[in-house]
Amino acid sequence: MFSVSGLYSGLDVNSLVNALVNAERAPTEARLNRSEQAYTVELTAVAQLKSSLQSFQTELEKLNSVEGFSPRSANISDDSVIGASVTSVAPEGIYTFTVDQLASRHQLSSAAIAEGETIGTGTASFTVNGETFAITLDAGNDTLTDLRDAINNTTDNTAVQATLINDNGQQRLMLASRESGADYVINADFSGLTGGTVALGAMTELQAAQNASIRFGSGASAIIITSADNTFENLVDGVSVNVKSVSTTPVTLDISLDKADVRSSIESFVSTWNSLKSTFDQLTDVNGVNAGTLTGDAQTRLLESRLRKELSSLVGEDGDVFRTLSDMGLKTTRTGELEVDASRLDKALNNHFDELAVVLAGDNGLMSRLNQRLDSYLGSDGSLAAREDRINEAVNDISDDREDLELRLERIQSYYEQQFLAMENLLASLSGTSQWLTNNLTSINNNNQ
Repeated sequence: MFSVSGLYSGLDVNSLVNALVNAERAPTEARLNRSEQAYTVELTAVAQLKSSLQSFQTELEKLNSVEGFSPRSANISDDSVIGASVTSVAPEGIYTFTVDQLASRHQLSSAAIAEGETIGTGTASFTVNGETFAITLDAGNDTLTDLRDAINNTTDNTAVQATLINDNGQQRLMLASRESGADYVINADFSGLTGGTVALGAMTELQAAQNASIRFGSGASAIIITSADNTFENLVDGVSVNVKSVSTTPVTLDISLDKADVRSSIESFVSTWNSLKSTFDQLTDVNGVNAGTLTGDAQTRLLESRLRKELSSLVGEDGDVFRTLSDMGLKTTRTGELEVDASRLDKALNNHFDELAVVLAGDNGLMSRLNQRLDSYLGSDGSLAAREDRINEAVNDISDDREDLELRLERIQSYYEQQFLAMENLLASLSGTSQWLTNNLTSINNNNQ
């Protein structure tokens, strides 16, 4: 580190240089600190607003389509027999049917063969659902274990799983279809295997290949529906049933509108709007020293104004059941929050559900209009994301300015050090001259005496 001694001047040169450099640093650094702090506070505020808007938009999505607005609940009289999944397009109603049969996979077993016995060389073939594949056994690789491995390892086999059952020192080959249903019967032909110590012979059926079967009604007029597996997709529009066991008595499936879920979604929408409104108030507060970070911010004010306008606008026309939010049980307070009028909302849900779905979740419903307002602000290419990018760029520019400042201060420090060094050198020279003059004058005086 370069240092200038104040030997001749008697000054603390290093402290003077540091003080001069710090005097140069202070105003610029203070300005950069103020700018960086302002950008950081603004970035935090924008992120807070964005997060609140995203939460609000999530609630909108729950009510932003007539289908999503109309969830269904399924009540099953005996859930040990069936399970069910329903979508919003499922028609309301009570469906009664009997489960006559479950789907199963075909299973075959060979006779018991002592371990190590050979079953012959040659070709065995297997046919399932019209598809055939074959395996070949050669000498030295013709045991039951080799046959199992050959079946499982052939690339042509997509339908049969082979396993060995150990039976008191003997083995049995079991073949199982990979798919359930009556179409997946296994036909095994071992006649091409010859020369073994034992022959496989015919296989025994352990489990039949069969479809699941359910019956609507009874007697000759009953409707019988089958499925290759135990799931009946879209048994009724929007209704899928999974059968679990055979039933001796009919099972009922009661599908109804889940109005409680809709009510909960509407209440959650109200709560999330009020939270968003609180965020707007906090960020745009104008109370003196407690003023919000985005007070007077045009972008924030415009967005809040547009959202509040949608909430206060008519949702229907003359003659419609619902014309305003108040008609459906949602009241706007003087300060812009929403409140739920429980009795009116229940009346709307119970007596005019379809009309409520249209005004809230229709193509031009309230939720759609609110969502459109938010689209231009949110998302990777929204205006808030663009604003965050601009702020981050400004913060990066400040970092560059700090680096530039340090480089400039290094040059200034070097300049001052050189100036003080020159001064010390000059003083050193003058001190030498002064000493020479003193010595000479003293010598002259001594000679004159």
